[in-house]
Amino acid sequence: MGTTNFLGLCLLACQIITLHSFILDGNKYPFQDPNLSVDQRVDDLVKRLTLQELQEQMAIGAGAAPDIKRLGIGHYEWWSNCARGNTGNDATAFPASIGLAATWDDNLMLRAARAIGTELRAANNDWVKKGVYGIHKGLSCFSPTLDIFRDPRWGRNPETWGEDPYFASVYAHNFVNGIQGDDKKYLLANAGCKHYPAGSGPDNYPINRKQFDAKVSERDLQTSFLPGFKACIDAGSRGVFCAYNKVNGVPSCANSHVLNGILRNDWGFTGYVVSDCGAMEAMVHSNHYYKNYEEVAAGGLKAGTNLNCRGNNDNAFMSIVDAVKNNHITEDLVREMSKPLWNTRIRLGEFDPPHSVKYKSIGMDVVQSQAHRDLALEAAMKSFVLLKNDNNYLPLDKNHKYGTIAIVGPHGDNIHDQSGGYSPNVMSKYSSSIKDGLSALAKTVNTVNGCKDDTHCHQYDQGGIQNAVKNADVVFVCLGLGNKLEHEGTDRRDLKIPGHQIDILKDSISHSPHNTKIVLLIMSAGPLDIEEFDKNDKVAAIIQMFYPAQSTGEALRRLISHAHPGDVFSGRLPMTWMTDLSKVPPMTDYSMKEKTYRYITYDPLYPYGYGLSYTTFKYSNLKLQITTVQAGGHVKGSYDIQNTGPLDADEVSQVYVKFVSPSEPAPNIQLASFHRTHLRKGEKKTVKFIIHGQSMSLWNDQKGWIVAPGSVNVFIGGQQPNQHRKLSSNILQTSYKINGNHTFGRGKSAKWYPTTS
Repeated sequence: MGTTNFLGLCLLACQIITLHSFILDGNKYPFQDPNLSVDQRVDDLVKRLTLQELQEQMAIGAGAAPDIKRLGIGHYEWWSNCARGNTGNDATAFPASIGLAATWDDNLMLRAARAIGTELRAANNDWVKKGVYGIHKGLSCFSPTLDIFRDPRWGRNPETWGEDPYFASVYAHNFVNGIQGDDKKYLLANAGCKHYPAGSGPDNYPINRKQFDAKVSERDLQTSFLPGFKACIDAGSRGVFCAYNKVNGVPSCANSHVLNGILRNDWGFTGYVVSDCGAMEAMVHSNHYYKNYEEVAAGGLKAGTNLNCRGNNDNAFMSIVDAVKNNHITEDLVREMSKPLWNTRIRLGEFDPPHSVKYKSIGMDVVQSQAHRDLALEAAMKSFVLLKNDNNYLPLDKNHKYGTIAIVGPHGDNIHDQSGGYSPNVMSKYSSSIKDGLSALAKTVNTVNGCKDDTHCHQYDQGGIQNAVKNADVVFVCLGLGNKLEHEGTDRRDLKIPGHQIDILKDSISHSPHNTKIVLLIMSAGPLDIEEFDKNDKVAAIIQMFYPAQSTGEALRRLISHAHPGDVFSGRLPMTWMTDLSKVPPMTDYSMKEKTYRYITYDPLYPYGYGLSYTTFKYSNLKLQITTVQAGGHVKGSYDIQNTGPLDADEVSQVYVKFVSPSEPAPNIQLASFHRTHLRKGEKKTVKFIIHGQSMSLWNDQKGWIVAPGSVNVFIGGQQPNQHRKLSSNILQTSYKINGNHTFGRGKSAKWYPTTS
């Protein structure tokens, strides 16, 4: 027998043994074989499905995709929300995304996302064992939200990571790595970047999102709206969630330019695109882009949408079979477009033996574990931003017990509104309100809501407020918005403190004792018009709390009384806090002119990156390794921070770049790096940073991202940009030159480097 024949027989024998072992494991089909490549398994599975079965899998509706019993395939739920906890389930509740952004802590984002993914997997394991399927019971996230905070009135600002695209890129990288796990073969859960590509409002005012057409230039799209999505894809996200609105006349979920052109061709995305729920049907009923659902199904699949999430009873993708029969699309296209869905499910370990997928052993004991509760508390403490602290009124003396304090306002004892939207179920066992946290400060605590209805506060309990504050030693006024005033489908008309909530604050000022100070606590994502109280001497401190969720009271108690070393306010604003809407263009204007710190020409009340501390910091010894960089390269440097105040604390340092005589339109100033550093009192540390090549690039409509010769100024400090408010920390400044030209282009090399060091 020849050597070749002998080796062939050996190979055949090995294949037979492998197949025999495979069958003994209870599997019948190659797509169930963990030893094959994912692509091989997907190809085998898709070939076995009928066109009708493919349609049912791609038209998921508002519930789980159906099972396919003949192939041993179970139900699968594609719709879970995971941005700040396992929404709709008993789970650890982290601060709203805007609050997580206010921590300026990318490592915290990674750890929180890993905790969320772990609890998501635990719940899914439990639901699958019980045979229960449905919304918020699966492993595929409609998260994170990568829309930028470009207008303070948008109702979904709580779901964003603020207004800076570089910042969003860093957080996206860490969120995806956290939620999808650290196993090289299997996903813990999978991310879904939304609302691609430009869904940053409006939702319902002045026009409904299903009718709105976002007119956005290619430059603004690429430089403001897309960097976070690009980083999300680069980090390995399996999903992208297309928006309701049109973009330049074409619905997002049927927009081949943004789905096939940018997402797949330019960026190399291989995952699935799922529509926002009801977006496909809206193409017929709301924006009248297509005449019927066959056109929607064909147009969506051709443009790059793989999966339809219907809004109500109709389902446009249930017309896929008819679209094939009537030659609008080919069956081959349908099969190809289904493959990313099966690829994701295989990578989640759905068809593999439980013993081979480590994540299938995660039990419900991880939900609200002590480690996760501690992490939620850490996140809440780091998220609070101290906006005002006259004469160092805070911290209060933790060793002094006041006679009487007043806690007034609709957010003073409200564990539901303090959670904000898309939160896990509010678990009272693990939740503390402002009242719960602050009650330990005094012998007597007067708590009055002041609003007889809800946070709209149309009906006012004036007498109750006046009686509560009249003998108080300290008054905590707890105002804000909440889900009824700031949520999906609820845009604001103005920045006013709502209803009679303003009277709660005014009466607290006028009816409390002359020497009593007011601490204003705000729960919202966006700014409120508090300028007159920022200037009012009676209001000693103002704290922006965002929506801190379950750890609200305990986090506030520890910070406001400096309960332990290091319990110091350290959050920084992830958005610009303006108060004069006359300077803000309409929400429907998608030009970035006068939007975000990068393009505004006026001084806001509180600038992007702003936040006070109980201690002081000094920056020094700024060094760049090179003062001239070849275009496309990176600039590395370092600086020293010293805690020059009386308390241990964290400092958030921010690195910005400004182009001198840029070759293309450029932002006024641009975040390029940020770092959170813990410093004991008197301690000095050296912080290293990198300004990546992408941060030196500008958009050219013909060439894409380019780097041109010129000079770049660098600004480093703890409070930026522009620092028009008087603060104790200083700003360091230097510059470097760029030599030569470099083109990153539109594709894979145009990478927003998702690292801060």
